[in-house]
Amino acid sequence: MAKIITLLTDFGLASTYPAQMRGVILERCPEAVIVDMSHGVPRHDVRTAAFMLASAAPAFPEGTVHAAVVDPQVGSQRRVLAAEAGGHFYLAPDNGLLTLVAQPQFLFARNGRPTRVVAVENRSFFRENVSSTFHGRDIFAPVAAALASGTPVEDLGGEVEAIERFDLPLCQRSENTIRGEVLYVDPFGNLVTNIGGDMMTAPETQPAEVRISGAVIRGLCRAYCDVPAGVLLAYVGSAGLLELAVNRQSAAVRLGAGSGTRVTVLLPSGS
Repeated sequence: MAKIITLLTDFGLASTYPAQMRGVILERCPEAVIVDMSHGVPRHDVRTAAFMLASAAPAFPEGTVHAAVVDPQVGSQRRVLAAEAGGHFYLAPDNGLLTLVAQPQFLFARNGRPTRVVAVENRSFFRENVSSTFHGRDIFAPVAAALASGTPVEDLGGEVEAIERFDLPLCQRSENTIRGEVLYVDPFGNLVTNIGGDMMTAPETQPAEVRISGAVIRGLCRAYCDVPAGVLLAYVGSAGLLELAVNRQSAAVRLGAGSGTRVTVLLPSGS
């Protein structure tokens, strides 16, 4: 099987930083298949990176190594973590970026395998000279190459019992009302919520109502093309979560909404 390594960073496309990481990986593991998950994470936005990582990882085969570098505290005493969860390997700074993948029952569980997490401390896997400002190249890249080459996670360092996490925004249901919030705004301005699509089942004769920022959407659509251009819609997106969009426009701009914006769903009686 191909040795797949994904890269997720906030480095952007205008710098050579992602290419330098790829170069180090290929030096250590020439047969690696490197996939750029994204280098467009908003600068220093660990929560968005955590969602992107957790939502994209299940699209890859087991054994994939995911190196996520959104690291505002690079050069400080924060740890570098390596985790094995659900048949995948993850590398990330200990700043909350692994919050979702370390909680497999939250959104994106693939199987019930427990998560193992170690602090990456074995410097024999690092580059010889480690920059205080570019751990992506000098620590994450060579360690990712080592994992892809078959190095066991436990060889990287000692197991840790606790990692940095941010509070998980869980939706709440009481009778026929679901209260949630926007988790993520994608590049099209679509609003991804923390409300599972399986919670939205309702008779077609009595469609659910979705309320956000003063707007009311009745019923679910299958895809954007179900409504005319410029019309707001609700649907269950590719991550299995309730999403809100404006066909061919930005729902985030139209509604003035973003991460944390409250969303309420009113289900028909008897749902």
